[in-house]
Amino acid sequence: MTGHDPATGKELWRGIGFNLQKDPAYRIIASPVVYDGMIYCPTRVRPLIAFKAGGRGDISQSHKAWAFQNGPDVPTPVTDGKYFYVVNDRGILWCLNAKTGQEVWGGQRIKTAVYSSSPVLADGKIYATNEDGVTTVIQAGPKFEVLAENDLKDYTLSSPAISGGRIFMRTAGNLYCIGKR
Repeated sequence: MTGHDPATGKELWRGIGFNLQKDPAYRIIASPVVYDGMIYCPTRVRPLIAFKAGGRGDISQSHKAWAFQNGPDVPTPVTDGKYFYVVNDRGILWCLNAKTGQEVWGGQRIKTAVYSSSPVLADGKIYATNEDGVTTVIQAGPKFEVLAENDLKDYTLSSPAISGGRIFMRTAGNLYCIGKR
């Protein structure tokens, strides 16, 4: 993972420690998450590494805050700065302390399916949608609680988008707007 000067493109820092087995099929699909002085770097499951922002040069050890061995592969994790939520490709969730990486709760399964879209955090809830079009709503915070399951009955790869108190969902066949202005 590298950080660059936006004006010049010059590399400012580099964090290594990914793909320790040198697996040629190793990939990075999930996007990094930057929030409250932290840079969360998900990879193909192992490891997800969190770095403290602000370093220069090789920050692999000097700015490494924590590592987690149950990364998401495809869905990008989400955070509110206090908690860090990971949904893996099989619909298993973890909640970690965003600063320390300590597990708050973990290994919780939601609807069995393939998860390619990224979870969204809004209004104290996590929205996780699977490829079958089922969105599971989970209460954000230190206790795992499923609040609802909503099924659009259509193939879905897109992440929910939230704006103006409404949820926008795109499936293979439709674009939905859920909620009132």
